[in-house]
Amino acid sequence: KISVGAQPNSSPHFGTLETIALSFALAKKIQEYKNNIDVSILYEVIETAPSETIEIENVKYQKSLKYTGKISDFFGEYIDILEYYKNVTNVNYEIRYQYEFNRQEETRNILKLILKNREYVSNRLDPKYGKLRVRMSCPKCGLTDKNSINNEYDDDEIRFFCPIHGNYSIDVNDDIACLEYNSPLRNLIRGMVYTEINNKDKYDYQIIRVTGNDYAGFYQEELRYKVASYLGCKIHEMSMIFYAPMVTDWSGAKMSKSLYVRDGAYKDIPQMFINYSFLKKELGYKGLDILLNIIDNWIEHPYMLFRNYSIYYFIKEFEKYE
Repeated sequence: KISVGAQPNSSPHFGTLETIALSFALAKKIQEYKNNIDVSILYEVIETAPSETIEIENVKYQKSLKYTGKISDFFGEYIDILEYYKNVTNVNYEIRYQYEFNRQEETRNILKLILKNREYVSNRLDPKYGKLRVRMSCPKCGLTDKNSINNEYDDDEIRFFCPIHGNYSIDVNDDIACLEYNSPLRNLIRGMVYTEINNKDKYDYQIIRVTGNDYAGFYQEELRYKVASYLGCKIHEMSMIFYAPMVTDWSGAKMSKSLYVRDGAYKDIPQMFINYSFLKKELGYKGLDILLNIIDNWIEHPYMLFRNYSIYYFIKEFEKYE
């Protein structure tokens, strides 16, 4: 299984498109290379991503995409992309939500291990606040303490606070489907869960992760490998991460899905290179075909996979195919 994910809080921006396309192209290549291996895409949905934010008594709170129902605003576009690439590559996909990930036995066990070592994990994953960034929405109003400022922990219980409805808690020995994590903690838990699955005989599959190159290097070394090692995970057995080339803007920085909405930002870039809704409006599914062809060429010439690409590179490449 090739794991890829995104927060469906906007139309998929160009970098997300590239990562999804790379996942399908990589799966197709593996199947061609070893035809006795079945490869599929595991699309991990982060439905707990923030939809609304509010500050109450100097504490930031948020409501998730799932709670507000706004997950449905753009989710159809992600399905559209997955379905199209499934049809042209013959690579199947499955969708897994955060609550389903939480319900795995491995996830619960790793969370309990983290709770027992919460001081170490908190200080390394959240040096600003020193908090273990586990969240749970208030069951009455959906407010969630974004930075886990008022959380309290025992080895088996997490207590939360809602500024409107007061205290509530969860026993981690019960169903933990409703829990949320910030990105570094989710990345750590996911990596350790994948590693356990990959090294257990009871599973007939293994998982690799495809994610953007902006998460490579220091991020993984300090926030994944060192912490996982402290928690007893054998680093040499950890699940593989395959990094998609980062799509950069004129300055060399990552193309931002938020910057383009500001006045004047990216005004020289054709809109179809901003997000999927613009691309489909301009080129239909031909835009997805062109992107997949570009990435197929990278895989045929692997030295092209291990670098970043300016958005202007894609503009020129699209002109060739058009």
